[in-house]
Order: sequence, then structure tokens, then C-alpha cells
Amino acid sequence: INVPNGSVITAVIDDGIAFGNNVFRDGLTSTRIAYVTILPSPPTGPTSVGAELEKAQIDALLAANTSSKLLDEDRFYQQAGLINYADGTFSPTSLRRSHGTHITGLAAGYPMDDAPDDRPIICAILPTRVTEDVSGGSILPSLILALIRLTRQAARFRCEDGTCPAAVFNFSYGNFAGPHDGTSPIARVIEDYFGPTAQLAPCDTDEQLLRLLLPSGNGNLSRTHAMLEFKGAGNRPAKVLDFVAMPDDRTTSEVQMWMPFSGANPLPKFVTVRATTPDGAQSGPVEIAAGSYQALFDEDGQEVARLSFAFEPLPTARGVITLNLNPTESLVPAPLAPAGRWEIEVTPDQIAPDDAVTVWVERDDTLPGFRRGGRQPYFNNADYQRFDALGAPLAVDPPGTTSPIRRAGTLSGFACGASPMVIGAHVQSNGKMSDYSAAGPTTPPRGAPVAYRDGPDASARGDDSVIRQGVISAGSRSGSMVRLNGTSVAAPRATRFTVDQMAGGAIGNRAWIQVQANIQDANFPPPKPEQTRTGGGRLDIVIEEIG
Repeated sequence: INVPNGSVITAVIDDGIAFGNNVFRDGLTSTRIAYVTILPSPPTGPTSVGAELEKAQIDALLAANTSSKLLDEDRFYQQAGLINYADGTFSPTSLRRSHGTHITGLAAGYPMDDAPDDRPIICAILPTRVTEDVSGGSILPSLILALIRLTRQAARFRCEDGTCPAAVFNFSYGNFAGPHDGTSPIARVIEDYFGPTAQLAPCDTDEQLLRLLLPSGNGNLSRTHAMLEFKGAGNRPAKVLDFVAMPDDRTTSEVQMWMPFSGANPLPKFVTVRATTPDGAQSGPVEIAAGSYQALFDEDGQEVARLSFAFEPLPTARGVITLNLNPTESLVPAPLAPAGRWEIEVTPDQIAPDDAVTVWVERDDTLPGFRRGGRQPYFNNADYQRFDALGAPLAVDPPGTTSPIRRAGTLSGFACGASPMVIGAHVQSNGKMSDYSAAGPTTPPRGAPVAYRDGPDASARGDDSVIRQGVISAGSRSGSMVRLNGTSVAAPRATRFTVDQMAGGAIGNRAWIQVQANIQDANFPPPKPEQTRTGGGRLDIVIEEIG
């Protein structure tokens, strides 16, 4: 694929990307998208997964569905395999606003009549069912396939001087749970493709630069993270977490309690854990031992919750005790967990005074536009201070807090590795961090002296102002503009900045974006937010009207 010198590829992995939108075209029937793989669609061959379309095929579809200089977008997406109203499969592209279109518009959108020829786009559209699973538990196979296909496509590009252009990837997804030490399956896959030892598709002229930007996550105020510390010696008291299971939750709920790293075999008996239902039924203790578990039953003797220990092998090499709850509501007969306040009692045993049990509630909400299912459970200890003296949400933990529930350490579990550039969100009008923007620090891997990161690398605009929350970008249909907020929209803004700067020779890595953020932070009113929330600083990136 021949491109001009100075070209940089923008690669987006997301759901519901309306790739026929005019902000991704340079002519009425000419797209800037060199390649798209639509993973939820029927296969285009007997052994393939999903559809794959190159520019010539997309242009042919545009021409076949354009009349009187207007594109029939519904028919275009139906023929492309992205929308199928007949089989009842939901596609976010059928809505007025879709996450993937908004993100891709921020990362690579331009007015059709003023589109550059040195900013090609490649993208992967993830299956809707994986996006609907907000825990991130089912995304791994699709993410790997998307990375395989997009990195191979990126290696096909050649500049006029024979060099391979850099490719900057944006993946605006995240989760709450996991070890948060850079060793989760998603974090490891990211390192496989973007780390210093990545084995990629060959580029016969030189080593192709591949970069990845991720959002820091939106869980800062979600009350889904706790840190259980057992200071002192002798008889140390147990810690109790009040865990609220929401009514009308049609999905399972999960709490993960990660133990400290230990090289000992067998593992020390760090703690024992019990769970108590809202009705007062208490489980037996679960210990740090293979096969240790306790089940809780309803009045009919059916299991509705389970507390169990498992050892996560290398490279994580840490134990985890997990509380799994059945749904609290179902449209068909099923054993249901009681909604309300559960108690999780953690009693110290051999845990050292300077170690801690790190706890996360898995993400379990329902995304806009999807059928109602999950409702996010959360911790609700009485000593957690939610608001300041004026009633505004507290975005950082109060100094000297004794509550185990923390805002610090809420960084997305996907974003804890060493190589990706991680972007938080700030409010452009006042320079303050958006309340929801998650923070570090993360956990050191396998007892290492320091973690891979202590927070995001930088922050970018996630909200125009406190009143005008979110930012404007492309809607699902040409000519429409919609508003979304979150660190998911801050990341593609930084992606676009990275693409433009790498076209001029910038290295575009973590250290580079931290320096850029530190320089641009002077454009905002002081004080500079904490490093664990904004990294090097606040990026002041202006994107001209994209459509």
C-alpha cells in the first residue's frame, strides 16, 4: 500500500465503527480507510472469522449505495455485514451515537473536502457481544485476532522512500478487576505486540514503529477498589468490607481479593475470608490453600454464591480469593443471590505488616444502547467519605483516611503494563481532572521493587466544562455530531496528537508523551494535579471541526 512520505497510520480497535461516515472519506465514493475487519459479521471465506474489506471493496460499496450525491448508509452497512436487522443482532452502528465512530472521529476524522492523503486508517470492529461484557472477560480472542490482522496490514504500507510508516493504535476499552500489576492476559498480549521484544509481521526495510494508547479508566468514584492493610504485630483485628449487591441485576457479580506475592512454597496463610449474606447466613472460612472454597445456599438449598481460592500461575504468581454471586434477578426460574449488603470479613494470619490485600469489584454495568442486564455492585463502608464540605464528590482520598475503600489504585486493569501510553481525562475549562478519571498506583509484579507505572502518562480533554460534559465528535451517520465523555474520548485525542507528532519525527513513546504533557501543562491554571492522576501533565490538544 503506497503512501506519501511523512504518513502515519491510525489504527482503531473498537465496536460499531461507522466506517462509511464522510469524516473517513476523501471523496464522495472514496474512503481513507485502507482496511477494516468486521469481526461480528458472517465470514467471507470457509475458514475465516468475520469480514475483511480493503479500500477498493469499500469504495465499490460506497459507489453502489450512493445516489444524487447521498450515501444510503443503512443499506451500505447492511451490505458490508455490520448491520443485520433481519437476524435480530444488535449493532451500535444502528444507533444515532456509537462509541467506535466517536472515538475514530477524534483519532482520525477530517472534513471530506479537506482530508489529508498521509493519514490512512485501518480498523477492527469488535463483536457486539464482547463489548456488552463490560468485565472484559470475553474480549481476549477478538483482541488477539484484531491485533494479528491490523499489524499485518500495517506492515504492508510503504512510503515513497521505501520506509514503513509508523502505526499508532487506539484501544478505548478497560475493566476494573485483575491483578493490576501488568501480568493480566490483556496486559501481556499488549506487551507481546507493543513491548520492546514484540515479534511482528516483517517490514523489509526497517523496524516499523507501533504505538498503543489506552484510557486510564472511569472507575475513580465507583467504590470498586479497596486496600486491606494489617499494620502492627500481635493480635490484629479483621477488616470488614460492606459489599452492596444491586437488585434487578441479571448478571453475576464478582469480588477479587489479591494476595501479596510470595516465592514460598507452599504459600503463607496470609488471611482467611468469610462472607455473610444480607440475610445473616455466614460461610465457613476460605484459606490460602488449593481447593479451599465455601458455598452459600438459599432457603431451597440451591447455591447462590461461592467463595473460593485459586493460584494464578506465572507470570502473575499470586493467590486470589474470589466471591462470586449469582444474579439477583432473572427472567427465567433460577437460583438468585439476595440483593443488599453482604459482608466480606478478612482476618489476618501470616500476612506481613507492610503487605496488603488488594481488592477489586469487577465491572458489571450496562452500556448505553444495550439491553438492560448488569448493575454495578460496590463497597459501602460507613467510613468512606464520598463528598466534601460543600457536597461535591471527593475525587481523591482524604488525607489520613482510615477507610479501606480507595480512589487511588483504580487504574484500568488493561492499562497496567510497561509499554502503552495511558491517558486520563480532564475538564478543559478549569484544568481539573474529571472526577471519574481513574488513578494509580499499580502493584509491582512478582515482588519487584517498583511497579510498571504509578498512574497514567498524561491526561487530555474528556469534558469541555463542568456543565458541557463530554466532547463533540462524529455520530453514526454522516453530518451528525454527538457528545460522549470519559477517558475513552481523551485517549483518541492523544492518539491524534501522537500521529501528527510522529509524522514530524517524534518517537511517540511513554517518556515522550510525559514530556509533552509536562510542557503543555503550563497552559492550564495551577495547581498541577497529582502525578497518579495526570501523569506528566495535562495535554492541551485542539482538534479542528472534523465534519
